[in-house]
Amino acid sequence: MDTGRLSNLHQRLLTAAVGLPIVLGAVWAGGWVFTLVLAAAVFLAAMEFVHGWLIPSRPVREALQVAPVFVIAPVTVAGAHVDPRFVLMGAGFAGLFAALGWAPTQALGPRKPFRVLSGCFAYLGLLGSTLVLVRDADGGRDWFLIGLLGTFAVDTGAYAVGRAIGRHRMAPRISPKKTWEGAAGGYAAGLGTVLALNGWFETGAGAGTVLHLAVALPVAAMVGDLFESWMKRRMGVKDASGLLPGHGGFMDRLDSVLFVFPVVYLFLQTRVL
Repeated sequence: MDTGRLSNLHQRLLTAAVGLPIVLGAVWAGGWVFTLVLAAAVFLAAMEFVHGWLIPSRPVREALQVAPVFVIAPVTVAGAHVDPRFVLMGAGFAGLFAALGWAPTQALGPRKPFRVLSGCFAYLGLLGSTLVLVRDADGGRDWFLIGLLGTFAVDTGAYAVGRAIGRHRMAPRISPKKTWEGAAGGYAAGLGTVLALNGWFETGAGAGTVLHLAVALPVAAMVGDLFESWMKRRMGVKDASGLLPGHGGFMDRLDSVLFVFPVVYLFLQTRVL
């Protein structure tokens, strides 16, 4: 028996046993409980983001040296619970740091850190804030769980089908293990889960309306997963960090949902609310 793989499985199960009740409890509670738990996760993911792009060969904790700056990402997320216009603040900082990062001068120092922080604010701050906006919406608990569990279904379906019959590589340079067969299985699982959960939670939205979300959510989840895999390839790291034993880091757990919840929020704003 491969004791290394068994140890990794135990780590994954232990981390899930501790983390899942915290996540589901925070989602159920909503309000500031949910917001602060999410903001803490975004803070740690921002640390991983800065570490991976700037100092991947150094211990991840050394990214805390720029914590006063990348804290803008979790502040944007938390601020969205106070007033959605806080998201504009995060967008403003992302734009400012992008301008500094691509400016034709290094008067303020190396430009790459500015570009990295701009990406951090946009990826984790702006996209992450949509999780708060969805949870705060009317019926937000149900819609959040539909988005979250739908994303889990995509990941699980893709993994199961890909392991069973996957033959054709989807993006070998980005994520060699992902296959088109797995993607089809994940898509079907995600679509079916969204439709089933909509009926289970009795959201009041008809199946024809929710079909728009069911069709889009699996695509968003897979694009989010591939995008994070691409980033890790560019960073030269296997996992975002080891902060979540057996699961990698917080970025590894947020990858799909960061792309899914903007879609859920847009769906709610245009088709439901």
